[in-house]
Amino acid sequence: MPAALGAGGDDTGSVPAAPGVAGDDTGSVPAAPGVAGDDTGSAGQPPLSVVVAVHDVEPWVDSCLESITTCVPAGTEVIVVDDGSTDRSGAICDRYAAAHAGWRVIHQPNAGLGAARNVGLAAAGGVYVGFVDGDDLLLPAYATLLDRAQREDADVATGAVQRTDGSRSWRSGLHSQALDPVGTSASLREDLSLVYDTTAWNKIYRRSFLLQHQLAFPEGVLYEDLPLTVRALYFAGTVPCVHDPVYAWRTREQGGSITQRRNELANLNDRFAAVQDVDRFLREQGSEQLREAHDVKVLRLDLPLYTSALPEADETYRAAYLAFFHHLVADLPAARRRALPPTLRLYIELAEAGRMDDLVAAVRARRGARAWAAADERGRRQRIRDDLATYRLERELGLVTRRQVVRRAAATTTKILLPARLRVAVLAHRRGGARSARS
Repeated sequence: MPAALGAGGDDTGSVPAAPGVAGDDTGSVPAAPGVAGDDTGSAGQPPLSVVVAVHDVEPWVDSCLESITTCVPAGTEVIVVDDGSTDRSGAICDRYAAAHAGWRVIHQPNAGLGAARNVGLAAAGGVYVGFVDGDDLLLPAYATLLDRAQREDADVATGAVQRTDGSRSWRSGLHSQALDPVGTSASLREDLSLVYDTTAWNKIYRRSFLLQHQLAFPEGVLYEDLPLTVRALYFAGTVPCVHDPVYAWRTREQGGSITQRRNELANLNDRFAAVQDVDRFLREQGSEQLREAHDVKVLRLDLPLYTSALPEADETYRAAYLAFFHHLVADLPAARRRALPPTLRLYIELAEAGRMDDLVAAVRARRGARAWAAADERGRRQRIRDDLATYRLERELGLVTRRQVVRRAAATTTKILLPARLRVAVLAHRRGGARSARS
């Protein structure tokens, strides 16, 4: 574990000792207090510790920390881990820590998000602990997580999530799929929709529960959340579910966040490793139905995002993609496959048949704009030809009827050829006509 290089808000570099360290200037991280199942909330013990991982997020960290000041319950301990920032992020964190009781900053050489969170977890003293990424925001309902966890004596509490790009906000589709089907409480073992709830930061965890099950974040890899959150939800049993958004998950315009770099080979390999880890865990628990639900989730949501990178990918990436793909579909029942969306079924059929050239052509025709992809320089006629070729592939593979192809091809051609204003009017008219015909 990387050593903590100091804590506090002192701009001079001299650092007051962290609570319980007794003036130790070596920079070592103190062991987490209360390891032996200390859930009593003894006098002086914070009810909640919030660990904030920060690395080169200067444009956003101020608003992140400000949201924490207004959204966490009274008495919350805040531990900011500055993970080797090269911009002014660390100085901003020091300023907040100097101004707020119960806050401290640990500065360390860059070790990655998982390591930064683990350092914060080891230093935390609260009964419960939560995690925040330094470019995101807490929302007022976050305090409800602690209230529900305390009242229901829960090991984990989870909540809905809001996406934001800084100028607009919308409900996270991922978390809506997880929480919309359930009530005020749910269990991963019984409510399979919770396989979509795989982020660490929209939850709080009883700290002794994490220690009891030896749950920590993988280090040196991307996608640290998945292995920990699936295990935590599985072992926790029934968890309170807060349906008001508790967390705002930022989409960066620069496209530099981990989840926006899916065209990188290391990103794909780390995602594959995380999925394999979860599959092994669920097999060990004898939870085949849950493992299958998890793989379908990855197939529906995660794999298409990597599929979209294939046109720009080299042979090494494509080979890794096919290994990931075959792992997911190896045991997929036919009924599950038939229930997938048409475009995903097309991708599956082409990948399974080893028709990489056709798969790349279909992806190029179907994918939307990607921040990391080259600009689409195809003219309108070429886009129409590519779309029609993809429809012919679907027809060849028996995935759609001739009537479906004609209807969808007409709609696609309309979208490509007409100006935006006319396109909206024509498509609205077509939808209205279809509704009238059905009635």
